[in-house]
Parts: sequence; structure tokens; C-alpha cells
Amino acid sequence: MKRKVMLISAIAVLLLGGFTTYYVNNKANNITHEKMISKVKKSISPKKLSKSEAKKINDEFYNHKIIKTGGESCFVGEYPSTFSKLINKSELVVVGEVVGLKSHVSGNFPYTTVSLRIDNVLRGDSKKLHRTIPIEIMGGNITRKEDAAAHNFKLSDDTNPNEIITLEFTRLPKAGEKMAVGLTKVPKGVNGTHGKSWSATYVEKSTFFQDFDGKYRRESEVPPTTDKDTRDLSGQKEDELMNNGMNDLINKSQYKKTN
Repeated sequence: MKRKVMLISAIAVLLLGGFTTYYVNNKANNITHEKMISKVKKSISPKKLSKSEAKKINDEFYNHKIIKTGGESCFVGEYPSTFSKLINKSELVVVGEVVGLKSHVSGNFPYTTVSLRIDNVLRGDSKKLHRTIPIEIMGGNITRKEDAAAHNFKLSDDTNPNEIITLEFTRLPKAGEKMAVGLTKVPKGVNGTHGKSWSATYVEKSTFFQDFDGKYRRESEVPPTTDKDTRDLSGQKEDELMNNGMNDLINKSQYKKTN
């Protein structure tokens, strides 16, 4: 069923640190069938996760049907045109490892608390180094019943209302994965949080995942093209610009540590 959901600015401003309004078009265009999960347990470790620990967390969190929803982000105010401006908009910019994943539902929308152990502070409070902080991301585990209530539609008779699904508006990280991210504080209680937390300042635009070659990259909005393709490459070019900026910043920080 095609559904269009517009999360109004007031909600999105609270959720995403005051910078983003979300327009989500649920296309259910990429569905992976898996088993239903059991209750997710909180897992936070001050040390590097072993492969078995990471696998256990991921198996528990992602052990059900995953629905990727199409969406685009619209930003309140001017979106930064350079990497330095992007970084300066964040209170904290860090590199770290995902050591825990836990979903919760607020207002019939799913959110995931990502526990990130900080390995490098690129901007902001250096006392955060080697600590684990909670980062709130929209998307995660939710029942069919709650999802239906959020979008004001009736479930079919053959649908189990208590079935758990994962809604993925933007890429959800996995335990053991490394991330570089620009963060803004989220007040206690926003979207059902129990304490102070953080959110990516510009959502996927300020979130970089470590790739197979060790470099950090954003999720590309524009797929690779051929010479015959006439599509607008502005999104891809901007991704390259920001990716290069983040990797340069990380390399400079590592160089300073070793010299």
C-alpha cells in the first residue's frame, strides 16, 4: 500500500536537532524477509566489540522484516555549501564504533538509540573521548498495529497486528560498524527519550559510514552513472566533496596524534 507521510516541522525540529523537516514517502520498495525478533536488550561496551558480540546484537535487532521507505530531507534554514560550514553547525563531531542498538516507539513512530563508543573527537568536548553516547535516529522496530495508527490506515484481516517490522527511513547502522558523524544535543524527553541524547545535525548529510577501503562516506542519493546518462550529478558531486572533507579531517586528526 502506497502511503505518504509528512512529519510536520515542529516535530522534526525537535527530533533532528532543530535543522530538519522530514517528508517520507513509504514505498516499501525493498523488503527483506526475516524472522520475528524477541525483545531487544541494551548492549553497551566501553571496549571494541568482538565479531560474535556484534553479530549477536545485529541478529537480535534485525531479525525480522525490513522495510526501506523512500524519503527526502528538507532543511530549516540554509543548508551548508561547504564541508567546513557543515562541521561548524555541529556541537560535536566524532568518529566511533556502534556498540549497541535499541528501538523505542513514540507517537506511533519508531526511533533507534544507537550507542556509539567514541574513538576520536574531531570537534567539540574532548572529554567525550572513549565514552559511549546515545544517538537518536528515526526508524527502527515497530509493530504493524502502531505503524498503521501512525498512518491512519486499517490493517487487512490476514495481517498480524503484533508483528514487528523495521522501518528504515535513512540507513540504520549495525553493531561493529564505524561512523563519523556531526551531532547536536537532543533535550531529555524528546520523542520518548529517557535522558539527554544526540542526533545527527543534518541526518544522513552529516553521517559518514566507514567503507570497505577504510574511508568514510555518506549514503549516496544519486547512483553511479555512465557517460550516456543525462541525470543531474549535483547530489553525487556534493557527496564526493563532503566525503573528501571528512576523510581529510580524520587523517589530519590521526596525524596530529602520531606526531
